[in-house]
Amino acid sequence: MLRWIPIGPVGPNDPQEGRMYLFAQARDCDQLRDGVDGTTFKDIWRATGAVCYALRDNTAALWQEAAAALATIQQPPDGRCLELAVLAVARAAVEHHNAHPAAPVAVEAGSGEACPRRLGGLTVVDEDFVPVPGLSRPSGPRSGGTWVRLDGYYVRVSEVLLDGEPAGVETRSEGDYFPVYFRTPPANGKESITVSITDTLDAPGEAQFFYDDAAPTGGGTPSETGTAGPAPSETATAGPGAPAGPGSTDAP
Repeated sequence: MLRWIPIGPVGPNDPQEGRMYLFAQARDCDQLRDGVDGTTFKDIWRATGAVCYALRDNTAALWQEAAAALATIQQPPDGRCLELAVLAVARAAVEHHNAHPAAPVAVEAGSGEACPRRLGGLTVVDEDFVPVPGLSRPSGPRSGGTWVRLDGYYVRVSEVLLDGEPAGVETRSEGDYFPVYFRTPPANGKESITVSITDTLDAPGEAQFFYDDAAPTGGGTPSETGTAGPAPSETATAGPGAPAGPGSTDAP
């Protein structure tokens, strides 16, 4: 028995990879075949489509085609959890067939999630979006203007919330599945702020940023311009957050 790919989770507004994952979950072979061109890791989705047809029609030729497609694939980066999930199951399907070539591969529903979305922590970065060393916790001056990276896993961050409220802060990101950075507002008498996010699906987790005028930082004031790094966000920003680094903290 082959355990099929688990829930993404994937939302209806996710990019093409999310839709492809839904096609793979449903074993919609034709949609997998036709949707490859809009993806980043085309070879993985082509191979998944080949496995889908092999499972459906169970011919020797299709299983050979699926095995050949998988043989040339290099492992995707750790942050590409949707591709990692489908690749692992596609390989398992071919291995199962090779061990029992005379019988169709029986498939059961997957369990768990491939990519649980969450805010995992914060990392203070400088104006070039490089983590700032020497910080024991995410912190910056009370005047605001500190650039902070959202760590964890997310796809398309629609809002950064401070103390549970939409903050309207300046953000930077290169697009879907890329890290999101935001610029802290002035303290206005607060010692810290609690950061959370909204995504196309629920993205739980909170992390604290602390106001400390003695903390090293590369940030300026919120009114400054000319910041280097990722392009400004026009609407919603997105990213599979990077792992925690210097000046970071893990959310509970």
